[in-house]
Amino acid sequence: MSLSDALSAAPLSRFPLPVGDGHVLQVETLGEPSGEPVLVLHGGPGSGCSPRLAELYDPARQFVVFFDQRGAGRSVPAGETRANTTARLIDDIETLRRRLGIARWRVTGGSWGATLALAYAAAHPEAAASLVVRSVFMPGEANVRWFFQGLAEVCPEAWQALAATVPAAERGDLLAALQLRLNGADAERARIAAAAWAAYERAVAEPAAAAGRDALPTAAELDRLVLKYRLQAHYLQAGCFLVETDFIAACAALTLPVTLIHGRLDRVCPPANAERLHARIRCSRLVWVEGCGHEAFHPAMVAAWRNALLPSADGAEGR
Repeated sequence: MSLSDALSAAPLSRFPLPVGDGHVLQVETLGEPSGEPVLVLHGGPGSGCSPRLAELYDPARQFVVFFDQRGAGRSVPAGETRANTTARLIDDIETLRRRLGIARWRVTGGSWGATLALAYAAAHPEAAASLVVRSVFMPGEANVRWFFQGLAEVCPEAWQALAATVPAAERGDLLAALQLRLNGADAERARIAAAAWAAYERAVAEPAAAAGRDALPTAAELDRLVLKYRLQAHYLQAGCFLVETDFIAACAALTLPVTLIHGRLDRVCPPANAERLHARIRCSRLVWVEGCGHEAFHPAMVAAWRNALLPSADGAEGR
């Protein structure tokens, strides 16, 4: 059976999950409940679950759980930043686990989703059987500064295009300048900021795909991007509501199997992130993906990801 056949044949369930504070999450499960439970944490923050994420899992033997985090994707209210912090997301994951009657699950995620997976496992080690994470983002000011300022020398054309959307006097803190526009009353200015951020992100993360993209976003797509980046700015300005030293110390205390997968050419989340965590997490293994950057669907990254999710890869399955 091909992957597309397996995905189309797998049982699919969707339901809303109220989690308090006015937030209602959109949840999807794929596969039979008797399969190995696997949680999927999307990136961003604010991106929501792409339908393509299902291609990375095996519903023939896994019970795969996807959900859009607070304010993201199809969860409502869309783009809402109130009562939206990492601690609350961790609580939401526990609410979801209890709702599904799962004792322990394998927790997976990429980029921000990897950060959230590690933070969740540190807070609830009894609930995580193992972790498989890709391209981990390190919380705190240093990684945010790298993305918005440090990449000016690595990707000068992409950075200049982003910087050109704000006055020269504001370019010393691009995140603050973009957030001001995304949160402002001028809808057109917010759309310009969101479109510029999205183009910059693509150019840095997936340069080949960005170079081949000619179509301009529709008005509806731009409005969705405004909500996404408004939420992302909310998290990044707060260092993702995590203190980097505390985060690393909490990760170092983990005793469950952790697989860290990272592209050697990642410019969004520098490879040093994975090296630092691998050095501190005794039960971790680090898988380098050669010739790959931050792209989740690069063929080499997909192969490494699927291999890490095989039953024998880390010796731990949930239920």
